[in-house]
Amino acid sequence: MNKVFKIIFDVIFIISIIILGLYFLLRLLKIAEIYEVKTGSMEDDIHVGDYILIIKKSDYKVRDVVTYEKDGYYVTHRIIKKNKNKVITKGDANNVADEEIKVSSIVGKVIYHGGILNFLINFKYFIVCGLLGLYLLSTFFNKKIKEQE
Repeated sequence: MNKVFKIIFDVIFIISIIILGLYFLLRLLKIAEIYEVKTGSMEDDIHVGDYILIIKKSDYKVRDVVTYEKDGYYVTHRIIKKNKNKVITKGDANNVADEEIKVSSIVGKVIYHGGILNFLINFKYFIVCGLLGLYLLSTFFNKKIKEQE
């Protein structure tokens, strides 16, 4: 039974480290980023307080939800029109479209929002403590297994 617990703890711990490592690598390479939504301009799809995961892409299409930088702020809206190297965006809850922006000002496309991402960000300290606890339990079970052999 101790061996089963050790294997389960080790697998959870390793998977968590791989996921964190992958995210930090993508962030370091400026391919991925996470932002918190501060306004309701994308309601009912993306809510105030949701976290969004964005990925840098080489091409964006009409209907893509993108985050772009304007005047030092980040705005997350849907592309409603595209003309070569410029796009027009609009928040789903807004009545008026935004001003035209250059595609080069787009930081990335929203690929995930809310759900588990909100949980991971909001409970990050609890998760880190849990992973540390799993590591310590794994070490404890490993010691017990070696004593029994």
